[in-house]
Amino acid sequence: MKFLALIVVLAIAPNVISACTPSTHGMCNPDLLQCCGLQLKSDLGLSNCNGILAFEPECHRQEIENMYINGISGLMKVCDSFNKYYECLGTARRDCTSISYHVKAGLRLPDAVKVVSMYKQFGFACGAGFEGFANNDACMTQIFSTKQTQINSCRTKFANNILADYKNHCMYFEQYTGCFNALFDHSTCNAESTWWGCEYARQSGRVVLHDCNLQCSTF
Repeated sequence: MKFLALIVVLAIAPNVISACTPSTHGMCNPDLLQCCGLQLKSDLGLSNCNGILAFEPECHRQEIENMYINGISGLMKVCDSFNKYYECLGTARRDCTSISYHVKAGLRLPDAVKVVSMYKQFGFACGAGFEGFANNDACMTQIFSTKQTQINSCRTKFANNILADYKNHCMYFEQYTGCFNALFDHSTCNAESTWWGCEYARQSGRVVLHDCNLQCSTF
């Protein structure tokens, strides 16, 4: 029911009133990304990171995940803000959220991957994962308020392993999702939350690791 409520909220939300100049050809440009990105930060109330999300993904992801400490209300704020952000990007959304654009904009490939991974994770949390979060509201609040250090450690270890030994990337990908499995373990929540944690990690990894046949267990 809460999932349906979000759909209604987003459906009736007013169109974004923005001074950002839209793209007329579906291609991203620095001015559009900067304008929409600053609008997103304002909507989210982010203030601890410099620049925009596209150029400091880890710092901003930390700030946004801290909003999950407020449970479903925090998640709904994130989802509504990203919905407005994508409306602002308009026809340039696909290009503005691609790895190739961020590399052309000057980011190193690993950093460009982090940006797109961030978009994929929040896309999951606001889409297929929304109901799972809502069903485990109190538990998710507890995890994000007490285990953020461990969550960051899972990410750092995965990134370091991939860079050092890419030929075994699928093994490291499995370890990475397993790390999230443990943090969202059903002994403190339930099996649905374990799936959520696994899928939250899998969505970020599959941005580039398409050849790994890894699926998260359903509950």
